[in-house]
Amino acid sequence: MYDSSGQDTCDEHAADEPTVPARRREAWRARREAMETAPAGRCWRGRVRHHLYGTAKVVIRLLGPTRVFRRVAANAVEIDVTEVELAFPDIPARFDGYRILHLTDLHLDNMDEFARATEERIAPLEADLCVITGDIRDNIRSPMAVVLDRLKYVLGSVTAADGILGILGNHDSAAMVEPLEELGVRMLINETITIRRGSDRLHVTGLDDVHRFHTEAAAEALDATPEGFGIALVHSPEIADRAATRHRLYLCGHTHGGQVCLPGGRPLVNGLKRHRDLAVGLWRHGDMVGYTSRGIGVCLFPVRLNSPGEVALVTLRRGPQSARVRDS
Repeated sequence: MYDSSGQDTCDEHAADEPTVPARRREAWRARREAMETAPAGRCWRGRVRHHLYGTAKVVIRLLGPTRVFRRVAANAVEIDVTEVELAFPDIPARFDGYRILHLTDLHLDNMDEFARATEERIAPLEADLCVITGDIRDNIRSPMAVVLDRLKYVLGSVTAADGILGILGNHDSAAMVEPLEELGVRMLINETITIRRGSDRLHVTGLDDVHRFHTEAAAEALDATPEGFGIALVHSPEIADRAATRHRLYLCGHTHGGQVCLPGGRPLVNGLKRHRDLAVGLWRHGDMVGYTSRGIGVCLFPVRLNSPGEVALVTLRRGPQSARVRDS
């Protein structure tokens, strides 16, 4: 089961308990909220971002009723199920076959259809653990009620015996943590939990967003992961080099796979400040394997081109190191 020591444990199908000491979480929230109210990056970038969002709203309002726009919007909610099978020689024997349902970049306040489309795709899937790697919402300052209602609908279709773990993305606010936990999502704020199968263990470290809201606490959490098979949950691949020293698997999103790509899925824009070569799909950094999901939702305009949305079902195997990816 989970305990409250900061390095938590989980027996096979046990219930949640609080994970973060109250004072530490309060300090984190105060700092995070101060960062949320500060300008995002350079002033000109903030103005450009504000202009783009304003333009997108006008375009959607004007073109929304048209047949062409409806067709494009329908394409944006075509979501793949990507099956990722990864073999590691050092994964504990009792975790051979362990399945992780990876959801990211839902942006549930951007289009009404995302919740329904996501629910339909994940309802038939069975996993041992579900992880959500950030950007549940699109507008960090929009009312949370709609986002939470839609997420509750989506989570109702999740089958995961070890529950649901979540982290925040750059579009998510600190104020979301408690409401998400009330929905049954165990939020990891720069901390590690341990999942047990008898004497075998997996360590799962979850970070606050490292794209816009990076602090040294994220790197410190990675460094504090216990020895053994470690999994890092991070919103973006931008801290992969630090994670690779103590982790074997890194799950992230943020890039939308480019959202609008050249033929073959080459992104025109990936939104990364570093590790741009890790923007989409399966990759390796040192001895660590990573997967950058294209995510479910969209940002700005409801358009995807050569980069369909996805949910990933990751199966861990014990054996010679190998990787296989299949879309359906």
